[in-house]
Amino acid sequence: MSIAPIAPIMPLRTITPITPTDFGTQSIGSGDGTAKSGTDFSKFLNDALGQVDALQKNADAASLELASGKVQDMSAVMVALEKANLSLSLTVATRDKVLDAYNQVMRMQM
Repeated sequence: MSIAPIAPIMPLRTITPITPTDFGTQSIGSGDGTAKSGTDFSKFLNDALGQVDALQKNADAASLELASGKVQDMSAVMVALEKANLSLSLTVATRDKVLDAYNQVMRMQM
């Protein structure tokens, strides 16, 4: 019977502490549920939808240039199309999750 050699012990390292992150200033509202955070949610939502729209328009323009023969690099067109597809898929999935959450809240018994 042979004895297996003992594996060397790994040296202990110090763990870096987690530092708190400042996500903007938060103000306390009057208690009626109308407290505002550092950035307005509707502005954030409009900006995100604007970015999705810009990606869709960029993909449309890239596909038109490909169809007219102005583009030599097809990979750039495919990247633009895939970015637009992924952003639209994420938007639709987010919308579905929000509607599902809303419907669950509406079905709650009071």
